[in-house]
Amino acid sequence: MACRAHLYIHLIIEEVVMSNKQVSRGRRSSRKKRPSSKENFGKGRQLGYAVREALDDYYSRVSHYNTRATHKRRAVTFIHFCRRHGVADARDIDREFVLSFGQYVRQRIEGEYQWPDGTVDAQVSVAYAHNLISTMNVIMRAFRGDNALKISGKEVLGVCRKSVRTREIQADVVDTKDAVDRAMVEGFCLAAAVMMLARAWGMRVREAILADLDRMMREIKRTGEAAILEGCKGGRKSRDRTVRANEFRMEALRFAIEVRPKGSKNLLSESDTVKRFLLREINPCRLILKKAGVPSFQELRAGFAQDVYEEILEGPSPLKQPIRDQVMDRIARAEVSRQLGHNRISVASSYIGGTRHAA
Repeated sequence: MACRAHLYIHLIIEEVVMSNKQVSRGRRSSRKKRPSSKENFGKGRQLGYAVREALDDYYSRVSHYNTRATHKRRAVTFIHFCRRHGVADARDIDREFVLSFGQYVRQRIEGEYQWPDGTVDAQVSVAYAHNLISTMNVIMRAFRGDNALKISGKEVLGVCRKSVRTREIQADVVDTKDAVDRAMVEGFCLAAAVMMLARAWGMRVREAILADLDRMMREIKRTGEAAILEGCKGGRKSRDRTVRANEFRMEALRFAIEVRPKGSKNLLSESDTVKRFLLREINPCRLILKKAGVPSFQELRAGFAQDVYEEILEGPSPLKQPIRDQVMDRIARAEVSRQLGHNRISVASSYIGGTRHAA
């Protein structure tokens, strides 16, 4: 009897388990799976959101913060153009469409662009027009994974990017130190150190933030010069980019070491990131720079470039008077390019001016 009772209980339990399985199966089968959206190559239903997602995925979400942010700002123009033409899905964009975008940008170089409803888009510079084409190319490559829709800015715009500086540099040492003092008063000591490093050593903002200050000091004591290695744009890290120390450069380096977070080899604390540093320190100080007469952080690098050029020629840069020694001019431009981390002589013209010669 005990065996029968045990068998009976076992059968009841088995029936209950099977019944529960059937119920659960019924519930799962009653739920219809929402079909996955393929719009915008699976990046999202809204074009604007999809563009931002595509750029983040393309560059990775943990690096290239400035590059991604720049492309996202410029992407607004391309998204606006797409919406104006009723394009809501990036899969519908073909070569004819990207060429029409190029023509739209070209017309904005020549003057204001007026849409049929009377809305007017402002004129843009040649340089910014090329940037818009570049961003459009990056967006489509991020979506598609190829360069099938890439267009040439030079061909579609019909004009090359102008990169020769014509106005005098507004970043002398006195104005820079004035900006540093203002920043310190406002409590932005780390940003003040970035200003000093940018003006004295020709560093980009990211390079100044991430520079290994202790390494630089060791190299100066050993050789009298230091290499710019950390935070270089586009991975252009090279031991060839060395800058010889002088009194002003040592002042900037010592100041950065003095104000850096305790225990850090650079201007970042252990828990900080470059992105937070930019938002917290750099962005509020852009206005401080302008109040001191310096247009931007980039202008500080231009001031450094002019110093290098004038030290070699022992005379004024082309922005101040025509060139008299073409051989020395070329040597100076090559040195400016090397110390700025470009290694292309042509780039020097965007910092120190063109090659106009004396009569």
